[in-house]
Amino acid sequence: MDTHPYTWLAALGRILQSAVLEQGAARGLGLVHARVPLEDTTRFRTEEVDGLVDILRTAAEAEVAAVLKQVGNQRWITSLRSDGRVDVAAAAGLLGGGGHRAAAGFTADGTADEVLASLREALAAVPPQALAS
Repeated sequence: MDTHPYTWLAALGRILQSAVLEQGAARGLGLVHARVPLEDTTRFRTEEVDGLVDILRTAAEAEVAAVLKQVGNQRWITSLRSDGRVDVAAAAGLLGGGGHRAAAGFTADGTADEVLASLREALAAVPPQALAS
């Protein structure tokens, strides 16, 4: 049975409530993203924090989901998911990460806004052949 500490429910609600939908990102296919602050990445199990991206990817309006997990003062591990029309591994590769077409990630230093700006640029730079027709 999948169980979580009760305090995770409040944190999950707070994180999901702060999620942002950018319908124009990812070549107009949409990006939904959320941030997990350092206090939550250190307080909860990796499985709980990593599972957030699978919840975000259910947003019908966004092809790409991203969760930025703060692991240091200015360090973020970002998990990416796609429903298949965007090759998130190609975008992650531009940022020094990797993965596969539907699930990828990267680590970056900077503010969350800087990491998101880099992600937006990478998603926009994914070559057209990386997009399914």
